[in-house]
Amino acid sequence: MTTNGLAVTDIQFAVNYTPSKITIENEDQLDQLINQVTEHYGAQVFSDSNIPEAKEARAQLNKYIKAMEDRRKEIKREFTKPLTQFESVMKGYVEKITTISDDIGEGIKKYDEEQKAIRLEKIQAEMEKLAELFNVEPNVVEVHSNWLAKSAFTTKGEVRPKIIDEIKDKMKIIAMERERIAADKATVTDYAELAGLDPYAWSNLIEQGWSVADIREKIKQAVEDKRIRDEQAEQQRIAKQEHDAALAKLAEEQAMQQAKETDSGALYDPNTGELIATNEEAVSTAPELITAVLQLTGTIDQMNDLNQYIVDHNIKVVPVQ
Repeated sequence: MTTNGLAVTDIQFAVNYTPSKITIENEDQLDQLINQVTEHYGAQVFSDSNIPEAKEARAQLNKYIKAMEDRRKEIKREFTKPLTQFESVMKGYVEKITTISDDIGEGIKKYDEEQKAIRLEKIQAEMEKLAELFNVEPNVVEVHSNWLAKSAFTTKGEVRPKIIDEIKDKMKIIAMERERIAADKATVTDYAELAGLDPYAWSNLIEQGWSVADIREKIKQAVEDKRIRDEQAEQQRIAKQEHDAALAKLAEEQAMQQAKETDSGALYDPNTGELIATNEEAVSTAPELITAVLQLTGTIDQMNDLNQYIVDHNIKVVPVQ
């Protein structure tokens, strides 16, 4: 770039102009004429009876106004013509310099954008290095605008240590938070599995901002609710079983009362002809019960399924010490 020897002071220039004064010839006479007109028409009284005269008077006054305004505008044009010409010339000069200045400005803007892109690449390179150190993604931290400023780099174009420390601190916080979440999820998973609940659903509450303590309380409550439901279901099952047994016994007693004996001594229903078993016969035909002591190994879900099968089939279970 060549040096321009033209200084700002060299742009100073002299302008020859003579301040003008506008005077009205015979202004006193004009003033008198205006006063006569205003006094004449101001003294007129107009009403409904002389509207045509009022319109004529107003038209005449408007003619006076137009004549004076036309003359004023004519004088103004002539008076300002040198100024208008001067402004046109000066604006032309300014426009020429402005065009060059704008072109240079566009070049500066493009250069700044290119430099900013270079600085961004260097920042991203540092972020990739630090990401490996903390085992996180490079883009886990948002690039701040002040990191891309020229002041964030040394004269050699390297990222200043202060900026690197800022990035490191942010990544460290994120990494520590992720480790905490992972540890908390593992704790909740173990606790939920021991309680016989779905660990995935409960551990996901950690990512929603729940604490381990709060989730434990919720799990305890869920286990207690399940225990109550199971007890209620068992009570209902026993009640139904007792109810069904009572109905069966009642039906048997009623059948016995209505039954008749065959020649061999067997009882039969006279309405249907079916043989009726006595309590002794029913007991003798009941399946034999078998008691076995087993040691079972399986997952929580398998144990839950086995427990449900035992309950559904009314298998008696006795704890063994």
